[in-house]
Amino acid sequence: MKREDLKNLGLTDEQIKKVMAEHGKDITSLQEKVNGLTNERDGLKSQLDERDKQLDSLQKSSKDIDDLNEQIKQLQSDNKKANEEWQNKLATQTKNFKIETALREVEFETLVEVMSAKAKEDRPVSPRGELKRLRGK
Repeated sequence: MKREDLKNLGLTDEQIKKVMAEHGKDITSLQEKVNGLTNERDGLKSQLDERDKQLDSLQKSSKDIDDLNEQIKQLQSDNKKANEEWQNKLATQTKNFKIETALREVEFETLVEVMSAKAKEDRPVSPRGELKRLRGK
């Protein structure tokens, strides 16, 4: 939502500033979660890359073909399992992030509607207070 949208809803500049500050906090929190997911993904990717290097090393240095093949199969199995776990975790975290984002957007829109209605009634309103009330705290 843009400042212009809030202005069109009849909010004062001060109310708009408070609403945008609260929304900015939510966005910052969500960005931190995304950064955490990215760091975790990079860590898992590094592990997979390390295992791939181990595979390459084994293929070049082993004299015993049978042992080499067993080790390669084991590492491939480990890589496949780690990749599946990573994909599942990433999918779950992505789904949770989308749900949380949708809930925050609904909460934000509701807050704006309540503040707009109260502003039209010339009743003073606090964004933080309304947010707490809406969350049931």
